[in-house]
Amino acid sequence: MWFDINRFHLLVLLTWQFSIFFASQQIFPIFSNYVPQWKCGNGEPTSDCTVYESCKSNLTFVNVAFKSAAMEYDWICGKSAYLKSLFSQIQFAGVLCGTFSFGAVSDVVGRKPVAVFALSLGILMNFVTGLAPNYQLLLGIRFFLGLSVGGTLVVVCTFVMEMLLPKQRMALRAFFNWGVARLMMTLIAMALPEWRMSSIACAIAALPALLIIIFVFPESPTWLHNKGKLEEMKKSEQHIAKVAGVPYIPVQHQKIEHSKTVMEMLRTKGLMRRLFVLWSMWFVASICGYATDLNSNTISGDLFVNQILFSILIAVSKMVLVIFDTHVPSFRRRTLHQGAQLVVCICFLILTVMTFYGQFGLAFLIVNLIGTVFIEYTWDACYLCAVESMETACRASATGTCSLVARIGAILAPMLNYANLWWPPSVYLTVVLLGTINLIISYFFLVETKNINLDNVHIDPSSEEGTPMIDEKPSQKTADH
Repeated sequence: MWFDINRFHLLVLLTWQFSIFFASQQIFPIFSNYVPQWKCGNGEPTSDCTVYESCKSNLTFVNVAFKSAAMEYDWICGKSAYLKSLFSQIQFAGVLCGTFSFGAVSDVVGRKPVAVFALSLGILMNFVTGLAPNYQLLLGIRFFLGLSVGGTLVVVCTFVMEMLLPKQRMALRAFFNWGVARLMMTLIAMALPEWRMSSIACAIAALPALLIIIFVFPESPTWLHNKGKLEEMKKSEQHIAKVAGVPYIPVQHQKIEHSKTVMEMLRTKGLMRRLFVLWSMWFVASICGYATDLNSNTISGDLFVNQILFSILIAVSKMVLVIFDTHVPSFRRRTLHQGAQLVVCICFLILTVMTFYGQFGLAFLIVNLIGTVFIEYTWDACYLCAVESMETACRASATGTCSLVARIGAILAPMLNYANLWWPPSVYLTVVLLGTINLIISYFFLVETKNINLDNVHIDPSSEEGTPMIDEKPSQKTADH
């Protein structure tokens, strides 16, 4: 099979897909915060809050595609409008806390028990979301949902990566990705166009990930090796071979290395400089990506058609990038990030102007789709550069700090959507400004890492740039990303 995928690997990939489907609850506010236009009596459809607040006794919504929590709890205009943003922010705050807590606990007690707990809690909270009797309790539930999303993204991701072959991570990026997860959520919302029913259905649809981890996965052999539990590690590997339907062959594990702390990285000039560049990249990708995603429910046209288009283009773009990156060796990481960021800035500058002049036709949707796809490409550059530009001893810690910075960006993103109430182009112009700053930083300071051998990334503590050793051919570890 492609990428030497056996039965066990296929189950691992499916577990990842259903796990990120669950994690796509981060953008469920696209539907839960959806508000259609309204009209006063026989007046024209509008989104004017003055009309909404002055005509509540004779107000009707127009072309309602989805019955949202914002409509049920009146999070539309006035002081209560901020609750739409708060709904997302509380959730993202939970993701931030979950990233810290669950990741640390899994390093101590193991990947499997923490993954089971995180997914169980998340699926339960998603189900209970549909039963919330009031918005105060709903906001509390979404915090714990976010907490479990953070745990799932960190622990299940690590669990999955530790049980795949390096070259199979390419298949994970290409075919089991965020675009597919977003499409699954959109189709559920389309079939059940009411926020309570959709929440319950999303909880049920995420169950395969939990069931596979409980009944199929053993504990991670990599984690067991790191803990010195060699006999349990062997049993785990034998179980994997049995499920895969292949003979058991003992695996040679690398020597465990000391991991550098964040403070050790900051005291190393070359590492510190690279880390600051990565933080800029991750922060901008996060705040811009989530802000534009959450704003996508305001685009004119059919809500579900628009979201399906976004989902399919994101999924296809991942496949295209993997194929292009594999077959065009000269396509560099700097080109990927800077080219994508430049296209993002151009697209959202156009959208800023179109919004300012009230031009919301087909051209507006097309430019938005292109801009969103290239934001996804900046995300790909973030992951690739974080993995390839850091030494093995600090790669996990560095990526963890990048994830932390991204969560901060996600918490801030809903505030941009709230600002749209006062000036509609707020989200788009902010994307342009932050993107321009990020592009300048990337152009002057981002190091090239394409085809670098991950085992040979060494940074001279006395050097500003560091001196990574470049391998002419992609190593097996590099070619998988």
